[in-house]
Amino acid sequence: MANSVEHAGRESVGAFGGLRAFYGGIGFILSTPSAWGWSLVPIGFMALLSLGLCGLSWWGAWEASRTLVGGENLGTWTLTVLLALLGAMLAVLIALSLAQPCSSFALEAICRAQERAMVGRASPAIPYWASLRRNLKVVVATLVLASGSMVALFVVEVLVPPAAVITVPLKFLIGGWLMAWNFLDYPLGLRGMGLRDSVRWVFRHFGAVTVFGVAWWSLVLFPGAVLFLLPMGVAGAAHLVVEADGVPRESRRPAS
Repeated sequence: MANSVEHAGRESVGAFGGLRAFYGGIGFILSTPSAWGWSLVPIGFMALLSLGLCGLSWWGAWEASRTLVGGENLGTWTLTVLLALLGAMLAVLIALSLAQPCSSFALEAICRAQERAMVGRASPAIPYWASLRRNLKVVVATLVLASGSMVALFVVEVLVPPAAVITVPLKFLIGGWLMAWNFLDYPLGLRGMGLRDSVRWVFRHFGAVTVFGVAWWSLVLFPGAVLFLLPMGVAGAAHLVVEADGVPRESRRPAS
């Protein structure tokens, strides 16, 4: 099995490789009970962060309203509700952004389990804080690129409505690429790849990465859904990397 997978890493796996990784990630999580506990970690972080930040936003809204309006009256309660709703929206967005890097240890455990299931060995684990820093950088970069590109395309649509024929599919593609990049960062990071090597890897397997990312992006109907799909997506990313590159270099046995 290892030899056949290593052979696949000599050239691009192609678009169908992305589709195989998509279904492979789903199948691995559903059929591997030992991975179910790790899969709940991102959801747990999202829930804890959301509750904590929402509670803080409600307290801040009440204090701000009392300072601005004074006393406890209808105006104070109305402003509190409005500020609290805005704060809750921001709290959920912040929680969503932080839950993924905070769960890096669980997502990397899923990657390593997928590698072990495919080739019998896995990449060495990365220290938690080093992994957290790397994933925070990826999340921030993704948020900046996503917001910048989506806003720019929206402005184009407003100024030139017929351009929507191009901008709408382009936004879908950008969403897929960024999602694939988020998922792939885990297995590529485990293999010791920095930003430059990771970008080269993505372009070398661009067809597979595009199909893989678009397949996942098509399932995201609301922002919180990504946390339920995150473990499957990361497992699928590990599947794609193993199929492309074979046995993890760090754990290969020296030639006799």
